[in-house]
Amino acid sequence: LLCCKPKHRPLLTSGDWPDGGPGARMEALDSDVRLCGYLRKQKSHRRRFFVLRCASDRGPARLEYYESEKKFRAQPPRPKRAIPLSSALNVNKREDARHRHLVVLYGRQGTFGVAAESPEEQQAWYAAMVELRLGSPGGSPSDACSAPCPPSFSEVWQVSLRPRGLGHSRHLAGSYLLCLAERTVSFLRLNPPEAEAGSAAGSTGSAAGSGPSLVLQLLSVRRCGHSENYFFLEVGRSAATGPGELWMQVEDAVEAQKMHETILEAMKALSDEVRMRSSTASTPGPKALTSSPISVPPRTSKAGQGSPSVESHLSKPRLSKFLDYPSHFCSQHFQYIMIFWC
Repeated sequence: LLCCKPKHRPLLTSGDWPDGGPGARMEALDSDVRLCGYLRKQKSHRRRFFVLRCASDRGPARLEYYESEKKFRAQPPRPKRAIPLSSALNVNKREDARHRHLVVLYGRQGTFGVAAESPEEQQAWYAAMVELRLGSPGGSPSDACSAPCPPSFSEVWQVSLRPRGLGHSRHLAGSYLLCLAERTVSFLRLNPPEAEAGSAAGSTGSAAGSGPSLVLQLLSVRRCGHSENYFFLEVGRSAATGPGELWMQVEDAVEAQKMHETILEAMKALSDEVRMRSSTASTPGPKALTSSPISVPPRTSKAGQGSPSVESHLSKPRLSKFLDYPSHFCSQHFQYIMIFWC
């Protein structure tokens, strides 16, 4: 049993409590508790008592929260909300303008984030959630076999696709989860409010049963960028939507910048991989590495004409035409002009 106490106190196990103390009672009554302690909700910033439970006879692995530790100790405990970890598409560590140590769960009904007070506390909750979500040892084998395999996404963000560009022409405006994988970017439309109300009552369905609303290959993305709390993707003709831009609104500028950096890094990594494979396929064999480069014959140009540049498009002075004639002809021609002028 691990119990995370507030105000930067270290993680406690049941052995740290004296005999007959609350730790022993918790171990006897709540043996499926993996982690517990006070955290703050991301959106309301309210301090609540959170409990992370393993998969057991009482139910699947889930995250619960109570108004206080006293409500949790009451028998039977009635949580304000329970979120099954199997319904989460991903669990990420995040940072926004108000919280530096966030752990966010992303599901079809939206996102749910908790704020820790230190990096160590954040890492403890994040590691435990990821371990239980992926079906760690400790749960019953039947639950591990029956749980759906969660999608493999490296990053997930909740975005609001704006009616601009492709969002307007393709009628894609709405709330989505932007999911980044190794080679794709997927848009998963969030469920309507009635589904979210059902999840609050504890009837959360699995997100793995519904496919993404839109899948874009990373190689079809021409560029990406951000401005304040907006992030955009420009895709080419090979994209499923055709060429255009997708504009998304996020929580704040910090999240938009993080999205920009993360997706740009994934695009560069995939581009380097494709370039390496293409170069290896075009030069199969060790001799190709030491082959001499292809010689390109020099392009002949007329006398007095250099390489094209911006300046080459400007009109030259009329006197420059005399520079093309021989020197003796220029001197005679100049002498004839002076005589005629006199």
